[in-house]
Amino acid sequence: ANRVIGYQDADYAGLSTADAEALSPLGRSALDARPASATWPDGRPVNPRSRAGLADMYAYAHGLAERESGKTGAGGSDSDTADGGGIVGRLLAEGLTDDGFENMFFLFAVAGNETLRNGIPGGLLCLLRHPEEFDRLRRDPETLLDSAIDEMLRYWPPVMHFRRTATCDVTLSGRDGSASVQIRAGEKVVVYHASANRDETVFSDPDRFDVGRSPNDHVSFGFGPHYCLGAHLAKTQMRAILIQVLTRMPRIRLAGEPVRLTSNFQNGLKHLPVRWD
Repeated sequence: ANRVIGYQDADYAGLSTADAEALSPLGRSALDARPASATWPDGRPVNPRSRAGLADMYAYAHGLAERESGKTGAGGSDSDTADGGGIVGRLLAEGLTDDGFENMFFLFAVAGNETLRNGIPGGLLCLLRHPEEFDRLRRDPETLLDSAIDEMLRYWPPVMHFRRTATCDVTLSGRDGSASVQIRAGEKVVVYHASANRDETVFSDPDRFDVGRSPNDHVSFGFGPHYCLGAHLAKTQMRAILIQVLTRMPRIRLAGEPVRLTSNFQNGLKHLPVRWD
């Protein structure tokens, strides 16, 4: 899944295969759940998603910017200059500040990564552990493919939670006689997608994996103004990969126990052994 992400992102962004190979580990490092490789002088670990933790990615981005600026000055091709279709060229054409350029490049490099690198293996595991539903999808992929992808995302949310900041005072009313909860402006709130996707007031039989579930109002891509900008792309990529699995590996099956990623944020797999005929 990681290599697929890198090559697809580079392709639609107008970058080379070499850039894809270089950017893939930089994007993964911003999302991986692992001990920090760098620390501050006082011993505190450097957050891999902080500005300091993303130094290598930003350095690479500025290197690409210098390369694209050089092409522009030398009359480079339309596809990769500041006047063309390359992602770096387009960002340069916007006249962004360094901070703005880095933030936009970060979104390009990691947006949708967790959906694919976690959602594809996790969704496939859901199908393998529910063979009746997998067979149902095999029999009628034209009708069920899109709903199956949404159900894979609901049942196995690639990201388990996100933190948000309250912009005003809010009172959450208690249910079944429980006390209400006060949330003050500026306080941090953790929203658990994994819990919301199993809400019995929204989903009938929420613990059942159903490739034909409709409606399926999961929140794996968030909700409202923070809805994931890469949701459509991620689902399109998942669809393309799942079609290949159904076509080329129709008898795919588990070949051992999966190994899960140790994380309270990324809902991922480190190893998914499979066989197919």
